Amino acid sequence: MTIAGAVAAGALVACASSQDGHASRPGLSWVNGAPQNPLHSDEWVRAVREAEFTYAWASNTADFSLPELTAAWDDFTIRSFAATVQSELLHETPHVILGPLPLLPVAVDVSKDGSSAIVAACIDALETQPRRDDGNRWPDVAFYLVEQAADGSHRVSSAEAPSEPFILSDGAELTPEYCDGVTIPRAIFDPAPDLDALSKKSRDDVVLPAPTENP
Repeated sequence: MTIAGAVAAGALVACASSQDGHASRPGLSWVNGAPQNPLHSDEWVRAVREAEFTYAWASNTADFSLPELTAAWDDFTIRSFAATVQSELLHETPHVILGPLPLLPVAVDVSKDGSSAIVAACIDALETQPRRDDGNRWPDVAFYLVEQAADGSHRVSSAEAPSEPFILSDGAELTPEYCDGVTIPRAIFDPAPDLDALSKKSRDDVVLPAPTENP
């Protein structure tokens, strides 16, 4: 969700499909240059970026069975993402997301046993087509709880603010006002998502993840 350069290699056309039947993974083009933040290469941050990438990719294609998506998020969250797209298609108000959620990691707090971490970040609004005002204040703060499985893979299990103020290493409190003073990198998908293709889908065309097995 990982991003490694100014322009990543992507699909040749927006409607191209990979060999497994899913839409080909798009590349990324950085609007004002690739991120220079040293936390960009941190494994926990890469997991968050992958999660936000796959969320936008799945939403644009109405395919929530993407293996990359199911590896990055828990089942409940994925189904909530899918329900939103189903509702928008039902009401004929679909939109595509032009790039992953812009975010600047500012801290990574790893648990003592190394099995999880909180990634704190400044985030900015998604750019969509058609444009929409979600009514939120931007930029804002996000806190991602990332868990590591026994096989070493990472999954975002929640994205909620802690109950206590989050203090950065320089002593500043992480707040939306703090995020006003930083540059949050933004990338767009290459090729761009296809709004017309999404608009032709119905609620029933949304592909859900496979049912999870009960233990």
